[in-house]
Amino acid sequence: MLYFFEVARQESFTKASETLYVSQSTISKLIKNLENELGAPLFRRTPKRIILTDEGRLLFPKAQAILNILNSIETEFSDLTGTPPGRLKVAISPLVQAINLFPKAIAEFKSMYPQVTIDLFEVGSRKVESGLSDGTIDVGVIMFPSESSQELEVVPFFKDPMMLIVHPGHSLAAKSPVSLNDLRDEPLVLYQEDFALHHQIIEKFHRFGLEPKVMCETAQWQFMVDIVSSKLAIAFLPRTVCEKLDPQLVKTLPLAEEFKPWHLAIAWRNNTYLSFSTKVWLAHIFKVFGIAKN
Repeated sequence: MLYFFEVARQESFTKASETLYVSQSTISKLIKNLENELGAPLFRRTPKRIILTDEGRLLFPKAQAILNILNSIETEFSDLTGTPPGRLKVAISPLVQAINLFPKAIAEFKSMYPQVTIDLFEVGSRKVESGLSDGTIDVGVIMFPSESSQELEVVPFFKDPMMLIVHPGHSLAAKSPVSLNDLRDEPLVLYQEDFALHHQIIEKFHRFGLEPKVMCETAQWQFMVDIVSSKLAIAFLPRTVCEKLDPQLVKTLPLAEEFKPWHLAIAWRNNTYLSFSTKVWLAHIFKVFGIAKN
């Protein structure tokens, strides 16, 4: 069932084999056995990806529920022995690393619970939410408010205004604040689509009847800064990140129009059993950031 679920989730036998550390031939054989047992094909192969059949789509949520139950049983048995499970999967946006407390929090946690291995993933907020929903991520940091609020437990903890960065020699560098209308013809380096900020910025432009001139998209704020400091484009970054930048390379400017702030939240899946390692990680991170959870 695990092999079927992973192939369906990844839409690829190759990616599933890499994730599960099992050969493609083994996965193909086991799924073929499952299809024979159920008396129906579960996948349809196309040149670009694997697609679920009607029977496969029916089985997928049931397979996920079965795997969640098995994982809960394994976790509860581990907790009975007083030994936390071996791995904790945490996902954050690359921007979150700008908050200096995060690396320190991880180091302190490893010191307190050396038997717990933390797998840290850097992805955009939307991918974090997706991973939390399908169980591939235990705890994540997402943009607030969440698009998956019914499935997730969400606790906001950090808010920061968005700022504009330009090259110090840019014609807008002496203007403060800067209006969106001033940016109508400016090339923009933007976050990738799995970042909530990507959609937030585009929607803001559209609300003013403007179409952003996106030069490129990236997941790394350092690359954004490099593009801006090379006089190739402008970019939007949270103030906390801007405060770390060299003013000789980029100029930070306030925005005339009100932008949604960079509002972060700790999130995990609700209505599910939390492992010992997840619970102690949440308690630790709440303490580090001074979060009071009701």
